[in-house]
Amino acid sequence: PPIRVLLVEDNLINRSIMERFLRHMNVSYDVASNGEEAINMWTAAAEEVRSGRDVAVPGRGPYHIVFMDIQMPIMDGITATKHIRRLERHKRIVIIVALTASSLQSDRRAALAAGCNDFLTKPVSLIWLKKKIMEWGCMQALIDHDGWRKWRS
Repeated sequence: PPIRVLLVEDNLINRSIMERFLRHMNVSYDVASNGEEAINMWTAAAEEVRSGRDVAVPGRGPYHIVFMDIQMPIMDGITATKHIRRLERHKRIVIIVALTASSLQSDRRAALAAGCNDFLTKPVSLIWLKKKIMEWGCMQALIDHDGWRKWRS
């Protein structure tokens, strides 16, 4: 089934590498450059699902995975993750994978405590990125029964 990703990354080089890889894997994605944009895009996607207009239009999701940079301007990834987790109590659950240049255990614990499901250090290994997309994306896509049925028809 198709997988939708929201890539949240402020660094142009990192974003470009990730976008090129997502395109290579034929993954549909949208991009936000900070946590505030990510919340707005995720909220819009969740509203599309809730209203029954669950269509794959850029900027609308629904998202199966969010790759969330942790250190960004305007709003960091930890704050954005906490906000999304508070909002999704009434909406679709999304997998959030933290992306950070830090490999400190304290940063990993902070990301997981904020609500991230997984953690990747930058520079991101494309092999690990592919594994995470397959692992989390396929699980989410299969849980999304309505989306899977639409994809099959």
